[in-house]
Amino acid sequence: MILVLGVFEIEIDPVRKEIQPLEAGEVIGRPFVRGVVGPNEVVTAYGFVGKVEAAMVTQAFIDRFRPSAVVFTGAAAALSNFLRIGDIVIGDEYFEYDLGRRDGKVEIVEGSERLIERIEEHVHGAFVARIASGDAFVDNDQMREELRRLTESVAVDMDSAAIAKVCKENGIDFVAIKTITNRCDTEEFKQNYEKLAGRAASLLVKIIDHHVL
Repeated sequence: MILVLGVFEIEIDPVRKEIQPLEAGEVIGRPFVRGVVGPNEVVTAYGFVGKVEAAMVTQAFIDRFRPSAVVFTGAAAALSNFLRIGDIVIGDEYFEYDLGRRDGKVEIVEGSERLIERIEEHVHGAFVARIASGDAFVDNDQMREELRRLTESVAVDMDSAAIAKVCKENGIDFVAIKTITNRCDTEEFKQNYEKLAGRAASLLVKIIDHHVL
């Protein structure tokens, strides 16, 4: 079973629309649909912002459904200058940039090589790289450049690292597929979010509709 997560409904809606439903309901107040897409059993869920809620929701759905893989789809902001609006980033590592530790060491959580390879086979032109996550809104060039230097990441969101950590502790494969909607610019985000938020999920549908993930 694959658990497909998104912050908002629009980020997983392409998957929900393709599901042949078997069950629907709520887990800790978050709506889900369980069913079949191609040869895969899939559960979709959404409704969280930030690392605490992301971790809480992920663990609750893992406890309920025991998926073999978790895929997080949605939007991210570019940290690297080579990324353009609409580019797809597949996370291979996840960095929790606002976690302070006395020893100065921050854990970098690795994504699933198996999932990355499967997705790369079918998503051409995607960037496979590190994603940084934190609870702050990164909305100016100074923060963007500081995060790029600090984390050596190409993109930033508020949730991927938390979900990656929960999956690691549960022994479950994880990957985030993110569409770049802005360059840490609020106005760019507003202009691009609705038209691009579901792009990563649409790409995922094309894969799981024909292939076992």
